Amino acid sequence: MIKPKNSLKDIVCYKTDEYRLDIKYKLDSNENIYGCQDYVFNILKNLNKEEISLYPCYGKLLDKLAQKYSTKDILLTNGCDEALSVIINAYLDENDEILSYSPSFSMPHLYAKAVGAKTRTIEYSEKYVFDKNDFEKNISAATKIIYIAAPNNPTGEIAEACDINCLAQSHKDILFVVDCTYINFSCVACFEDYIELIKTNDNIAVVKSFSKDFALAGLRLGFVISNSGIISNLKKIASPYNVNSIAVNCALGVLDNEDAFGEVKQKINIAKQRLFEGLLELGYEPYESEANFILCDFKEHLDFVFEKLKKQGIITRKYAKNTNLETCLRITVPTIDAVDEILEILKPRPIFVFDMDGVIFDVSQSYRKAIIKTFEHFTGFSCSSDDIQMVKNAGGMSNDWKVTHYLISKAGKEVSYQEVIDVFQGLFFNPLAPMGQKGLIDCEKTVLDKDFFEKLSQNFDLAIFTSRDNIEAFYSLEKAGIKKYFSYFITAESVGEFVKPSGYGLNLIKQNCSNSEIYYFGDTIDDIKAGLEAGAKVFGVIPPNASKIDETIKSLKDSGAYGIIKNKNDILNLKKDKICL
Repeated sequence: MIKPKNSLKDIVCYKTDEYRLDIKYKLDSNENIYGCQDYVFNILKNLNKEEISLYPCYGKLLDKLAQKYSTKDILLTNGCDEALSVIINAYLDENDEILSYSPSFSMPHLYAKAVGAKTRTIEYSEKYVFDKNDFEKNISAATKIIYIAAPNNPTGEIAEACDINCLAQSHKDILFVVDCTYINFSCVACFEDYIELIKTNDNIAVVKSFSKDFALAGLRLGFVISNSGIISNLKKIASPYNVNSIAVNCALGVLDNEDAFGEVKQKINIAKQRLFEGLLELGYEPYESEANFILCDFKEHLDFVFEKLKKQGIITRKYAKNTNLETCLRITVPTIDAVDEILEILKPRPIFVFDMDGVIFDVSQSYRKAIIKTFEHFTGFSCSSDDIQMVKNAGGMSNDWKVTHYLISKAGKEVSYQEVIDVFQGLFFNPLAPMGQKGLIDCEKTVLDKDFFEKLSQNFDLAIFTSRDNIEAFYSLEKAGIKKYFSYFITAESVGEFVKPSGYGLNLIKQNCSNSEIYYFGDTIDDIKAGLEAGAKVFGVIPPNASKIDETIKSLKDSGAYGIIKNKNDILNLKKDKICL
C-alpha cells in the first residue's frame, strides 16, 4: 500500500455528520437556527440551465464585494475552511509555526500539520478574554502565521481591531489571519473594523463566510480580503472554479438583502441573553459571547446534562476528555421558545435510579439459568431457584459470579473464582456473536418496558446503577429499546473495587447529576445497603418469578427498604411532589 507523506501520520480527521440526524434541535455546529431567507429559495427556483451546465463566473459577486468593502483584492473560496487552507499552503513552510489561542478553531492547525509546519497554542491569561500580550509573550523566531478569530470559536470573546493592529504593526514579518466568521452577530464590533486594518498593514488577511449569519452553510461560500500581493499568491494555490454557481447567485441575493439579517440578529441576541442568565441561575458557568453560541462549563454535571438534552432530541457540542474544554458544552443559540424548553429540561428534579437484574429485566432465564448451568458443570448436580434466592437474601453477594462460586464451594467443590467466571460468561454472553445469538442474555424479558419509561421520564430523570459491565448493560438496554430514557449509567467499570453493598456508585450519581432527590430501586439486600449508605431513599423490588416471596419481602424490609415494589404500577403511582407508598 502506498503511504502518504509523513506529515499526515498523526492527523485526526475532522468529524462531520454523514446523514441528517432525526432530532428536535441541532445546536452543535452554530448554524443559523432561523435558516436562510425566503428570497434565497426564489433565487434557487429561478436558476437557468447555464448556471448548472457552464463553469461559474465570479465577476458580479467580486464587483459587489469590492464596492461594499472598497477593495478589489478579494478571493472567493469554498467556505472559510478553504480560505484558511489556501493561506496556510501559500505561506507556511516545514520549519514555520502557526500560533493561536487554545481553545480555538481546530482547522488551521490541522492544515498546518498537513504541510509539515509546526503548530503551537497559548493559554489565556484571563479566561476567556483576548489579550494581545498573550501573543506578544509567545511569538518566536519560527512564528510565521498568527490565527485570531473575532469572535473566537468556541469561547465567544472578541479581539478588538485596535489590538490586532498593534500586533501587526509590531511584527511585520508575521501574517495575521483574522477569522470573522461570526462577526455579524457581535454587538461591539463590525466587519468593516477589520477590513480597515488591511489599508494600513500589508501582513493581514481577513476571512469570512456566508455560512453562519446568512445561513448558506450548505452552499459553502467564503472569501479572503487582503492586499494585492497576498491575494495574488493565494490564487496560485486555490483551485479554479472552486465556488459553484448556485452559491454565487445566492450570495448576490444576500448582499442585496442584508437588512433582513438585522431582525434575525436581534432575536438571536435576545435568546442568547436569556440562555446565559438561565444557565447562570441554574448554577452553571456560561461565558459571555459575541457570537451565535454560548460556551458553558457544566463541571461534574457535563455528561449528565449532555445526555439529558440528547434524550430530548437536543444535540450540543461536546469536547474530548483531557482537554481544557472537557467539562464544557457549546450551545448554538436557538429560538427564544427553545431556550425556555432547554432551561426547563435542565431544572433539577428527582432522579429514579434502577438496578437492572430482577428490576428492569426478568433474569430467571438468563443470569439464574447461567448460575444453575455453571453449578451443574462443576458439581454434576442441580441447584434450585430457592437455593439461589436464599443466598441473595443473605446479602454480601454483589454479583452472580459470587453467588455461583459460593454455591459450588458449599457443595464441596474447590474451583477458582476465575474458572467460574469463564464458564458462566461462556453461557451468558458472547460479545462477538450476532445480535440475538449471544447466549442466555438473549433469553431476558423486560419487566419494565418502553411505555413504562416513557411515562416515568415525564416527571423524573432516570439513571442506571448495575453490577453488569458496560457492554452487557448497554446490549440489554439497547436490545429492549430503552437505553435512550436514561441520562446516566453506573456499571461495574464505574465503581472498580467499590461494588455493592458499597454506596460508591450511587454517590457518583449524586455528585455528577444535578438532581434534588435520589431514589433507588433494587431487588437485593446489597442494593438496599448501597442506597442507605449513599443517603438515597431505597425501594425493594420483588423480582419476577421470585421464590420465597415472603422471606424476600421480610429481608428487604429488615435491611431498611423504604417501601416494597411488587409491580410497575407501584412505581408509576409514585407522585412527583411526594414520593410515598
